[in-house]
Amino acid sequence: MSFYGSLEKDNSINIYINDRLYNIDDKGQGKCEIILVDKSHSKFQQTNDEISSKRIITMDITPAWGMNINDLSISSLFELAKDIHLLADIYWIDKLKINDLSNNVQLSEILESIFHKRLQDELALDYY
Repeated sequence: MSFYGSLEKDNSINIYINDRLYNIDDKGQGKCEIILVDKSHSKFQQTNDEISSKRIITMDITPAWGMNINDLSISSLFELAKDIHLLADIYWIDKLKINDLSNNVQLSEILESIFHKRLQDELALDYY
C-alpha cells in the first residue's frame, strides 16, 4: 500500500479552530452534513449508506470543551457556533445541513442565525 493510499483511508484529523482542539472526521462526497458529537455520543458511527450518499463531517467537541453540549453556557454555545462557522469556511461549504446529536435548542437557534443563508432549507438543523 502506498503512503498516499493510507492517507485516503483515514479521514480523521485533529484541528485547532480559534485555539480549541476538535476531532474532525470527513467522509463521503455530495451534499454536506455536519454532525456535532460530544462525549455522550463518542460511540457515534455513520452507516455506509449514509456515507455513500453524501458528505458527512463529524465534529467531536469533546477535546475542545471537555463536556456535553447541553452543559455549555450561552456564551460557550456562541463560541462553539463561531467555530462551526469557521470550519464550514475552511472546508468551503456553501450549503450544508447541521445535526446536533444533543438536541440543544439554544445552539440550534444560534446556528440558524449564523448560517441562515447557507442552510439547505429551513429544516436543515436536524436532530437524531
